[in-house]
Formats: sequence, C-alpha cells, structure tokens
Amino acid sequence: MLDSSVTSVVERVPGATLVQVDLKDANSVAAVSISSADCLMHLAAAESGPSSARNPVGTVADGYRVAYNVLELGARLGVERILHASSMTVYGNVTIEQNPVTEDTPCLPMSHYAIAKLACERLVHIFCSDRGISFNNLRMFNVYGPGQDLTRMDQGLVSIFVAMLLKSPRIVSRGPLERFRDVVHIDDVVTAWMLCATQNETDGPFNVGSGEAMTIRQLSSAIADELGVSDQLTVEVAEGTPGDIFGIAADISTLHSATGFTPSFPPLRGVRQFTRWAMESGR
Repeated sequence: MLDSSVTSVVERVPGATLVQVDLKDANSVAAVSISSADCLMHLAAAESGPSSARNPVGTVADGYRVAYNVLELGARLGVERILHASSMTVYGNVTIEQNPVTEDTPCLPMSHYAIAKLACERLVHIFCSDRGISFNNLRMFNVYGPGQDLTRMDQGLVSIFVAMLLKSPRIVSRGPLERFRDVVHIDDVVTAWMLCATQNETDGPFNVGSGEAMTIRQLSSAIADELGVSDQLTVEVAEGTPGDIFGIAADISTLHSATGFTPSFPPLRGVRQFTRWAMESGR
C-alpha cells in the first residue's frame, strides 16, 4: 500500500505493508521497489467537495499528477487491471427524470472535486487503452460505515448526520430535506472493488452504490430513531453547499452484469447498523 499518510486515520492496515511516498513526486514513485503486481487500486485523491473549493487549482492539478504517476507505476509493474476511485459527483446536478443514473448519463461536474475526478477518469481511459491495460473507473456514491472518522464534518453525508445527532437531537441540513442520495455501506464497496479486481472482464466506468434512493428526511429520521431521540429531533434547513447535487441514485445493473455484484446492506438497515457502531464505539 502506497500512501503519503497526510490524511490517513490509521497508521497501519492489517495484512498490508505501508510504503510512505509522496505520490505527487514522479521521482519518488519511480523509486518504489515492488517486484510485480496483478492489479493496481488507485484511491489517492482530494478528499471532498468543500476542501476542493478552498484549493480549486491544486485539487485538479495534484489529482491529475498523482493519477499519472500511479498509472506509470502500474505500467512498470505490468499490472493486468487498474481500478480508479471516481465519484458520483461527475454526473453533476442531474434531473429527477435522469435518475437513477446509468454510466451513459452525461457527465456535467459542478465542483472542482468532480472536475478532478472526471479528468482522471479520462486519463485512466486513455492511458490504459494505449498500454493495453484493463481498467475501471468506479463511481462511488455516498460511502459510509464502521471505521469512518466522525470528526470530519466536510466529508461523508451519513457520518456527518450521525456525528451531529450523537451530540444533540438537532441537525442542520445544507439544503431541503427532500434531497436524496444513494448511500452505500463500506462492506458493499469493498465487495464491489474485489469483484472488479478478480471476476471482471469489462472495462469502463461502473456505478458503485446500493441502487436505492434515500432522502435527507429519511436518513435523519433513521439515525434519530436508532439513537432513541426521534421525539426530540429538530431540523434546521440552511443554505445549500455550492456545487451540491439535489438528488442522485445509482443504477448498478452494469456492475451486476459484469461481476454479479449485489449489495448486502439496504440503506435503512446499513444506516441503523452504522449508528449503533458509532454509539457503541463512543465516537
């Protein structure tokens, strides 16, 4: 595992060897000594839309530079497939009629974070096609699950609401409660990645989601109910985040056809489980 460790929440991953390296530095990446590899998984990138707004040029430039260096490493190692962590945000503010989005839905990103993701998608596509390397751009939807950093209030829709309600039966919604998202459990995301790495012969983008839409109202109610504070819950609706999407859900049929992927965590059950984990872990 290659990581700069700048934003990591853990110092080691069981079963993995951590090589600390600045992925923005081509010379440092070129000096990495690995004998061979079958698959390269690229998950190093800007963290969120809000953080990208504070550094728009750096988000796009650094993301592209890191992706290129990682791709060169993959080619040097002779990997058979490269998996790149992309995002649902590449679709932009899709209409109700366009939902659930398929991989053929036009991409019209509205944030610097999303622009960076789409630029890297094209880089991966072109680079791998030219080198004869199989590839997938995995467009992940709103990922949540045990182990998430609940101190981060600019990243992770579900974890943000859980963190709020653990402190007080009051939440602030950045936009109307009718907004909706496809929230996907981390265990399902890991399953999707492993299937793409080991049981997939299809190149191109894949949506990685639960395949279900959940409104902000449903999400906050589920968390409050699990915490036992439903009767005390108050919701403040504030101004929306610039570049945010009103509603988006994933059509995951392409991923299912290619790999057999089927989510194990329906959103309501998964959110409740995650909320219990947050309570029991004292986060």
